[in-house]
Amino acid sequence: MFLINGKIVGLDSFGKQTTFSKVFKKLIESYALDAIDWLEEDKKTKKKAEGSGNGVSAFLESIRSASAESSPSVALGSDVRLESDSTIGFALDYEGALLHLSAFAREKKADGETPHSRMERFSRRRRARE
Repeated sequence: MFLINGKIVGLDSFGKQTTFSKVFKKLIESYALDAIDWLEEDKKTKKKAEGSGNGVSAFLESIRSASAESSPSVALGSDVRLESDSTIGFALDYEGALLHLSAFAREKKADGETPHSRMERFSRRRRARE
């Protein structure tokens, strides 16, 4: 689970520890680049993050309740696209095992609408899914 300026921005989960170990550094770097760009000085000392407690539970629930559309993967398994009003993501499933899940908090547009859906910085990964 990743937070920037006290707000949940995304989550990455892997089915195997070895996979996670191989991508951990790049994953941290991708979120860190956006965290630096989006740093809000007045929130640096904020003690309680918005994403803690109920925020985490709500984000996880939005992933669980998202509509899912599955299609054959380019290689093995199935690509699963997830979408809800507050979350967008994708997963790779192989024979009933979740190999990788990436989910991102959706940003609300100025008019209140959510963007429509469709390994760089996390924000570019998220943008590619909207």
